[in-house]
Amino acid sequence: MNHISSVLLAGACALTLSACGGGGGGSSATAPTAQDATSTRTAPPESAVEGDVQVARPLPASDSEQVAASCQKGTNLEGGRSYRVQMPSRVDGAAIVFQVFEPTLFDCQTRHPLILQGHGFSGSRTTEAGNDPLAPIKPLIDAGYAVISIDQRGHGESGGTVRVMDPDYAGQDLVQIVDWAEANLDYLKYNNGNLLLGAVGGSYGGGFQYLLYNVDPDRRMDAMVPQITWHDLTYSLNPGNVTKNYWLAALSVMGDARTGGSMDPYLRASLLDGITTGYFPEDALGFFSYHSPTYFWQNERGLSLLDSGNTDDYLLDPALSLLPITSDGRFVVKTPTRSPYPVDVLMFQGMRDNLFPFNEAAENYRILKQAGGDVRLLTYPFGHHYLAPNVGLIEETLQNLGVYADALPELAQGDLNALSNCGDINVTRATVAWFNEKLLGKGDANNVITTGQQVCYSLSPDDAVSAPAVTYGGTSYPVGFQVAGLETPATVLIGAAGVAPTLVPLTTLDQDGVIAGIPEATLTVSTGLPALDDQCLAESDPLLHLGTCDSIFFVGVGVIRSGQLVPELIDEQVQPVRGLGQHSLDMTGIAERLHAGDRLVLMLYGQHPTFAGAFSRDLAVPQVQVSGTVALPLLSSDGQSPLVTPDNG
Repeated sequence: MNHISSVLLAGACALTLSACGGGGGGSSATAPTAQDATSTRTAPPESAVEGDVQVARPLPASDSEQVAASCQKGTNLEGGRSYRVQMPSRVDGAAIVFQVFEPTLFDCQTRHPLILQGHGFSGSRTTEAGNDPLAPIKPLIDAGYAVISIDQRGHGESGGTVRVMDPDYAGQDLVQIVDWAEANLDYLKYNNGNLLLGAVGGSYGGGFQYLLYNVDPDRRMDAMVPQITWHDLTYSLNPGNVTKNYWLAALSVMGDARTGGSMDPYLRASLLDGITTGYFPEDALGFFSYHSPTYFWQNERGLSLLDSGNTDDYLLDPALSLLPITSDGRFVVKTPTRSPYPVDVLMFQGMRDNLFPFNEAAENYRILKQAGGDVRLLTYPFGHHYLAPNVGLIEETLQNLGVYADALPELAQGDLNALSNCGDINVTRATVAWFNEKLLGKGDANNVITTGQQVCYSLSPDDAVSAPAVTYGGTSYPVGFQVAGLETPATVLIGAAGVAPTLVPLTTLDQDGVIAGIPEATLTVSTGLPALDDQCLAESDPLLHLGTCDSIFFVGVGVIRSGQLVPELIDEQVQPVRGLGQHSLDMTGIAERLHAGDRLVLMLYGQHPTFAGAFSRDLAVPQVQVSGTVALPLLSSDGQSPLVTPDNG
């Protein structure tokens, strides 16, 4: 048992460590407007399109270890080579380094689409063709694709600082890489004069795909396979205005330790500032929003374009202001917002991911599906969770010894495909089938992605269910207790005393089913003393927040299995709730198979390991009272219809 658990956790750790994603707007009154930017491409001289073939002379200012294969010249067409390329960024001259993998077999008649691959936060490019589900280089080049694996800005051998997918720096570097490929690889495939372009990668390697999609003035992206990545870094790192402390610490330490200290000073200091004060500086929230798809598609923070200023200098607020970083406290927003255009996207997200939870993919899915194109959402049981206790993962290990025992040989060989499926849908096979259909126009992706265009919810490593759409809310249950015929709020100990959760009964299932989707809650939070509620301060000291009644608790859905007494927090997912008063919120997405007799409960924590060190610091409020309702996405066993059950009264 211990051996299986340790191997499984080690395998999950390996998957997430290499794919860990990281992450003051100006005062101008006019928000950036959606527009198509004028192309900044440097067209190669005497370039032309002949049918589906781009004929061009190479762009200068790049350093390749080998001469690129050429269908036009008939040279170096043995196939299967890979080589390093370095060129200076046209933004600031920093080195851009990437690895070119040529197709295993060249076909100069039909030509070859291009796939870009990106690594995880603090990682580096792939230099050997392998079968990692986040970097399936060998299956792609064997299927006839050219692949470019990128050292993202500040990572690996690429220069500059790590700025978490800054549109003005990393974004322009990505555009330049695609320009280079068009100018230097004359074997690439085109459709009506447009490059056929796809992208793969997880976490940070998923973030680059959305960034290029949003900043490329020529809109060359055709198909993407982003995994375990973000929609809004302010939600990822600061949901409910509560700092996700161990992730802030991990990203800060890992970002510097594995990139040679290349973290941008503002990014590093903002992460540490959040840990120290319990709040992100307002400007830092703008910074993270700007580096997220949400900026381009929604711009909910109302960021404004600025044309001047120094993006290397910042004023920190407030606890770390003594660090050697100075200037006017703003970052420059140079890239305008942009409406999404139709693109084919096969996205995967981890149901246990507590850095980029299911909600992030659900929002990307919603927006891109509205834009058109074929957009699919699948999940698997893992993701960014290797620092968490993973009690539920260990429980599943014990319950599924046969499943995990079968996976041990693959884990021992480093093949994580065994643990990254949605039911019987294998990530790597689905990725290749996706590109074959969307870029080459051959095959039927539905033969591999057997859920079709439905959402695939992973319930455990060998179990999944498909549903017509992402389910928000559902059957509603009261939050509280019946005492002598009266509704009584639930009392939650907060702060250091709140380790053990308050359990609020919701329902007992009278039939089998699943819970899959995003629960919704409407909650009222009070000290229980209206006079004290009225005396709470709006502001106080930046460290302890004394007198603010700064209540923080965490809400999740648990299940007590039939015949058991101890609840299991489903997918180990909680949502923070900060402050007194009324709260309407989407809870964190979950997916679990349920059986008749299982009891669902609301679990209310005063502190939780996912937010280690983030809890109420105001000692004047040791507990709060919580009432309201919670709506659960309960579905039939096959996921196709709602499941209605009575509340517990």
